[in-house]
Amino acid sequence: MRIGELSAKAGVNVQTIRFYEREKLLRKPLRTASGYRTFEETDLERVRFIKDSQQLGFSLKEIKELLEIHESAKSFAGSRRANSKEWEKAFRIARDRLALINQKIEFLKVLKKPLAAVLEQPGAEKAMVCPASLMARPEAGQIRRRAQSANGTDSRPRKKSA
Repeated sequence: MRIGELSAKAGVNVQTIRFYEREKLLRKPLRTASGYRTFEETDLERVRFIKDSQQLGFSLKEIKELLEIHESAKSFAGSRRANSKEWEKAFRIARDRLALINQKIEFLKVLKKPLAAVLEQPGAEKAMVCPASLMARPEAGQIRRRAQSANGTDSRPRKKSA
């Protein structure tokens, strides 16, 4: 299939396909005698994997690592030990992403409270003022600290007890 068909089937722009090629997320495609790129079904699966992974919040760097793990797993199909190490790495990447998602959820919960409080005030809509301007401004870093402590990920150094 040509690049236009690949992009349409994958639901991405043609420029996205070219970007993935440049970033080495996609293999360099074969070209026809007239210079057109030709892609295979495996390329479509790979683009869909990239897009699905992005939807889960994985960075392109992480996606590249996951793709390398998949390729390595195919290469070492007979070697149980190599597969085990590679899959452990994949699960570590996924666990790290889940931890980050949980941090973001806690951060958003902290942000939600003051906005919801403003919107729930009687007559708030009639005030003819932007709700964001009515919110109390927390001191710098307060929101992040609240989210971290709510999530149990506060990274500030703790005082040692004597």
